[in-house]
Amino acid sequence: PNTYTTENILSRLNDLLKIEGAKLLFGGKELANHNIPAFYGAVEPTAVFVPLKEMIKQENFEDCTKEIFASFQVVTEYNDTTLNLVLDALERISQHLTAAIYVCW
Repeated sequence: PNTYTTENILSRLNDLLKIEGAKLLFGGKELANHNIPAFYGAVEPTAVFVPLKEMIKQENFEDCTKEIFASFQVVTEYNDTTLNLVLDALERISQHLTAAIYVCW
């Protein structure tokens, strides 16, 4: 099967957490007491915060925007002065599927 294993997902998490300023918001652990086959990812819903200025760097961008089919998200924050960076980043994502913008007024 062409899936992300638990090992793949946790490895991606660890790579993201190496980015300066990144932090785990929640999840990040293998599901407890499961009997899901090893080739499927069995990870708690997970969110990682990565600062926008780090996310848009060439060396981090692909890791931060690569879509995986799991309960896994990369979160950042922006404001009026950084909105153009967000819009530019959205244009750089090849599939245009992985990003959602949540605005809190």
